[in-house]
This record gives sequence, structure tokens and C-alpha cells, in this order.
Amino acid sequence: MKAIFYVLASLSAIGLVLSLASHIAALLGTQGLLGDSTSMLHLGAMAVAIPAVLIANRLGKNAPIKTLWRTALRGCPSWMRYTTYAFLVYAVLNFVLFALTASKAGGTGPMPPREVRGFSGHWMAFYSVSLAVYYSAAHLWDQGWDCRCPSGHTVPPFANFCSQCGQPITDPGSKLGAR
Repeated sequence: MKAIFYVLASLSAIGLVLSLASHIAALLGTQGLLGDSTSMLHLGAMAVAIPAVLIANRLGKNAPIKTLWRTALRGCPSWMRYTTYAFLVYAVLNFVLFALTASKAGGTGPMPPREVRGFSGHWMAFYSVSLAVYYSAAHLWDQGWDCRCPSGHTVPPFANFCSQCGQPITDPGSKLGAR
């Protein structure tokens, strides 16, 4: 299973690079290296994002909602988490800018650069989140996804005390027991 997570992380990284390249090309007013196939990034983003959401839910099992992202991405290095958060913020800002400046004209054929710019912010966010979730899942796979107290009870990630036996959790978020 760990190998599958790394394959999905690799596909997500490729999608992230392609969407970033498409975004830069769109900002420059050109079509980009994918040409007429740029819209395929929609399908790729959904193909990696849907399983990533399911895995993130599993990684965040028993976690309070306010710590869901921190819990699901606890297997990632800090720079990866912050980069993912930055892509999410950028996607929102890019969409607002796109919505304020988009023309109502539709059409057929390849996506014009303005439209690519509008969508590519979301592509980057989806691919970045997927990459981080898969990397986290692969990194945590050998240790187990469930956090446990010293007595072996399952506890929410980042808990300070076990709700069943009351024992302190010495290093919240890192007491990962066997599956």
C-alpha cells in the first residue's frame, strides 16, 4: 500500500508541475506546453483528489475538526504543509480575481489563457493537497495511522491525555501505535 501512496504522490507532483507551468504560461498570455490537452488537468485533479480526501479522513480519524488538516498532514515536513496552505490561499485569491475579470463569452476549442489562469489556481491547490496527503500517508504507513497512549488505547492525534486511562501523552501527534 505504501508503494501505491508514493505512485499517487508522484502523479500528484506531476499534475502540480503541469498546472503550475500552465498557470505561468496563461499569465504570459500563451497557451502552454499542454496545448489543446490543458483541460485534461481537470480530470487528473479529480482522479488524485477524490482518493486523497478519503485517505485524509482516515488519517484524521478521531481528530477534532479544528486540527483535521494538521492531523492528516502530520507525516509531511513543515515546508510541504505550508506550501499546500499557500496554494489553497492562492486558489481562492486567483478565483476571486478571475471572477471579477472574466468575460461571459464561451466557445469551443482549446481553453484560452484567461480561462486556464482561472482554473489552474484550483488545479494547483488540488494537486498540492493530494501530494501532501499521499506523502503523509506513505510516511506514516509503517508506524500506523492511529495515535495511541502508552497503554495502547487509541487517542486523538495531538491529545495530551488518554481519555480512557488518563495517562499523559508525552509527545502528542507522534505516539503512533501498530494498526
